[in-house]
Amino acid sequence: MLAPTASASNGDGTCDSTDVCVFNDYGHDKSKGYYDLGSPALKNFHGRYYFNDGAYIGDSISSWSAGSGTSCTGYKFFVNVDFEGASIQIAKGTKGDFSTAWSGPYNDVISSYSKYGC
Repeated sequence: MLAPTASASNGDGTCDSTDVCVFNDYGHDKSKGYYDLGSPALKNFHGRYYFNDGAYIGDSISSWSAGSGTSCTGYKFFVNVDFEGASIQIAKGTKGDFSTAWSGPYNDVISSYSKYGC
């Protein structure tokens, strides 16, 4: 049985006009699970599940698409809840996979998110 579908209360449900959209797999493939993170920042992902596949988003994010509709510089992902532990900054208006030497250590370990440079 799949987990419940995500609530769109933190995003628009489509990742078309959102702060940052995260994906359950490399390549930004919505059919393999996506979730549109909105404002405010999330100190944990408890109760949030990918659209299309129902998996829990905590510790399973593999790619992102960062919107440019914020006045902040970008987004910051943390490996622990409560904005703690190692973090990686993602500039607004970018997209990518957590698969490079720079970003690979963050694949499938993200547990909270906020904006930076606001």
